Amino acid sequence: MPHLKGLGNMGRMPNVTKMFTRMLPVLAVLLGCAAALAQAPMSSVVTTPQVRAELIAHAPQGVQAGQPLWLGMQLTHRPGWHTYWRNPGDSGLATQLSWQLPTGMQAGDTLWPLPHMITVGNMVNHGFENTVLLAVPVQISKTFKPGATEVRLQADWLVCKQECIPQSGQFVLKLPAAASIADHGLAFEQLLSEQPLALSPSTQNAQLNAQGLSLQIRGLPAAVNGHGLKVFADSPEVLASGLG
Repeated sequence: MPHLKGLGNMGRMPNVTKMFTRMLPVLAVLLGCAAALAQAPMSSVVTTPQVRAELIAHAPQGVQAGQPLWLGMQLTHRPGWHTYWRNPGDSGLATQLSWQLPTGMQAGDTLWPLPHMITVGNMVNHGFENTVLLAVPVQISKTFKPGATEVRLQADWLVCKQECIPQSGQFVLKLPAAASIADHGLAFEQLLSEQPLALSPSTQNAQLNAQGLSLQIRGLPAAVNGHGLKVFADSPEVLASGLG
């Protein structure tokens, strides 16, 4: 008679009610914290236990038509943690940047610095440790109205150590009307110095054999002669690490 037995347990219900009543303050605190996070005002910095992410700008001549403007997200990783390049390698996900800019501004393609090879088990990933800057050039049209400007960014990244944690942030940065913005000039200069250069003339020959992929490249700058080179495929799922 399972139903009758269940009815017989009704006498214990006050204990369950008392336990639930004791949990209500805890639930209220948790819900209150969630509400506070949801209502927290956006800023130019988002901090997690694994990374510090900051929206920064570079406009040495001020924000005006015909002058360079760069926007970027600078990620500072805690020791042991890393995020990923546009081609993450054997695993991982590339960081995504989604810009919301005022009328008269248009963001270009994301510029990525050179990645590092990060070995995890028998996999080789392409990513970043320590501090990295991802940035976009911004074109300012002649119709842009000078004045204090607010730019916004939605960023999503995967940060990994042994475990991986998907994270995201919403950023806002107010740019002054006409003042020079150059506090992070060195970081943007470093990023620009790591962009790929076209080889002219150049000859490349690739051969696939039992040992792997063999590359022959001619036309490299004299400065790299005698130095070891690392090859990164720009697109995912082109090269495999071959470890294991």
